Amino acid sequence: MAARPDDLEIVPRRPEFAIYEAMRHRRYWLQDDPVLTHFINALQALFPEGERFFIDSARDVRDQVGEENLSEQLRADLQDFIRQEAWHGREHEVWIEALEELGYTRLGESMARMKKQREWAREHISAINRLAMTAASEHLTASIARLLLEKRPDLLDGADRPMRDLLAWHALEETEHKSVCFDLYQAAGGGYVRRCLALVIEWADLFYQTHTRHRYLLRKDGLWNWRTRLRVLRDIWGPRGVAGAVLPYALGYFKPGFHPWQTDERAAFKAKYGDLIEALSES
Repeated sequence: MAARPDDLEIVPRRPEFAIYEAMRHRRYWLQDDPVLTHFINALQALFPEGERFFIDSARDVRDQVGEENLSEQLRADLQDFIRQEAWHGREHEVWIEALEELGYTRLGESMARMKKQREWAREHISAINRLAMTAASEHLTASIARLLLEKRPDLLDGADRPMRDLLAWHALEETEHKSVCFDLYQAAGGGYVRRCLALVIEWADLFYQTHTRHRYLLRKDGLWNWRTRLRVLRDIWGPRGVAGAVLPYALGYFKPGFHPWQTDERAAFKAKYGDLIEALSES
């Protein structure tokens, strides 16, 4: 099994992005394509409450296990993970507010429902089960980050700034902290079957939640017709679509000896987005 790289730095950066002004200037900011633009809009709308779910789960398991029973490195990584995720949630909430300003008001309502679901889960689902779901979700977000580098760089290269910069920043930090919740899950005694089942649940939930919001955004623009539905099926959820391209990365989670650091995308991020990383580190 791979392990955390010795030279890994998990850096909590706190940039701010002028999302609303950019979206007001060009609504379909990804290649002038409403299907691709609204897919990313829909996917990122899950992040604010999703990030808070992750933070709650990690903290609750940490407190149950006892910080004194975790390595010094894992304790430090957890703190940096929490700082990164908290700022991700803030910036994606700003993104949702920008979409609401443009008339997509149901996204805010959906986020309020997710908050209630998160609070219910904290009361009714055990901390270790929520952490299993979190580790699985972190694998999915790291897989999406890898996709943006390797198979679908057009999803960043074709995006207007500052959306491109926000997505690249988020993908970089997801890569940096991709093993933290997995390592905490292992340290807490979490097993193979539970983590695999959690990935199946999280993949199904990701499909449902994203597709529901994607359909709403396209319908709000009067674009939810049979041609658009076929495009969504082909270009997003089909074998050759965005989700189809992520799937091989995601399936690696089912290997019994899997560890997130069996691949390391940090050098690729630095090579492609070095200027952005340097600018964000100074912010």
